[in-house]
Amino acid sequence: MKKNLSIAEQLKTKYHKTEEVTNFKDMLYRSCDIYRSRTAFKTKDENGNIISITYAQFKNDIVNLGTSLLEKGFLNKRIAVIGKNSYYWCVSYLAASIVGIVVPIDKELHNDDVINFMNVSETVCILGDSKHLDIILENRHKLKNQNTVFVPFDKKDTTSFESLLLAGKASYENGKDDFDKIEINPDEMRILLFTSGTTGNAKGVCLSQRNICSNILSTYGIVKVKRSDLFFSILPLHHTYECTLGFLLPIYSGASIAHCEGLRYITKNLGEFHPSVVLCVPLLLENVHKNIVKNMNKSLPEKYKKPDGNPFYNLPFYLKKIVRNKVKNTLGGRLRVFIVGAAAANPEIVSDFKALKLMTLQGYGLTECSPLVAGNTDFFQKDDAARTSYSKCRI
Repeated sequence: MKKNLSIAEQLKTKYHKTEEVTNFKDMLYRSCDIYRSRTAFKTKDENGNIISITYAQFKNDIVNLGTSLLEKGFLNKRIAVIGKNSYYWCVSYLAASIVGIVVPIDKELHNDDVINFMNVSETVCILGDSKHLDIILENRHKLKNQNTVFVPFDKKDTTSFESLLLAGKASYENGKDDFDKIEINPDEMRILLFTSGTTGNAKGVCLSQRNICSNILSTYGIVKVKRSDLFFSILPLHHTYECTLGFLLPIYSGASIAHCEGLRYITKNLGEFHPSVVLCVPLLLENVHKNIVKNMNKSLPEKYKKPDGNPFYNLPFYLKKIVRNKVKNTLGGRLRVFIVGAAAANPEIVSDFKALKLMTLQGYGLTECSPLVAGNTDFFQKDDAARTSYSKCRI
């Protein structure tokens, strides 16, 4: 029978099984029902201790925040999120996208650009780190909507994120279950992003929740995400690449997420959180590779060193096994796959990681496509796949 199937049809018979979801609310409620007591996020408390946040708590925080946003009259309104990758950012994104239209904004933008995007998108509320909100407040006179509500993640006052959570929790427990009753049209715009792409000036990209959910399901079908996986989030969450594949995909899959505290803390955080999946760009992959080769040449016996290149391939089999274990331990001990996007990765580096038993899956995507268009799979990898994609698809 298989002889009558096309190559594409034969490949589909191998795909990992998925359960259909078309909007974020259904995805959230499904995951929290199935994975209720499992860890959704690993983060740090005020004392620097690592704590676990369960799927049940994650859902409750979104419902509580969403209830407060509804009480403020923000149903179907544009709600912006700005700030570093954090648990609060993730809660805000999903609450905003279920209550209204979420507008993720790049925290690195100039203040005038942030205000311009808020004006263009007709934002009624912005949630984020006080560091960024304070700068906007200093220039509040430039906002078209002078009644814009500011919700800081890291302050203790009546308008803070935690205050909204507590107010929403009280209302929900008193029977205010409007959030549960929200019905989402999966095909209407619910995510409004601003991206310059490859053509210069920033422009708005309108996405529906079905757009992103279909990308999650397609990706899960070709790249198995294990419930035991922990995704290490380094890239900015306002990009669809990190948001879809590094946040929403693991939430759909029952995996866990830990956020990097900053580029200077990558090595430290790897040792603390012990991730199994890392989304990155080629530059980060190159830096990791460079350090691995440098450390090999520093620690290996003199006769095996190769100052001008990678000495791994000339090692006897027993040393290769030791080196593999040491490399894995320096990356947290559990790392199994790098997912690389945004540009083409060097095929030689991809091949070197494969020799170290670390899989590197490359993909090509566009914000407008939510974002993955093509990528390596569990069933087939090609070291120069992304280089081919980016050279042929560049605008």
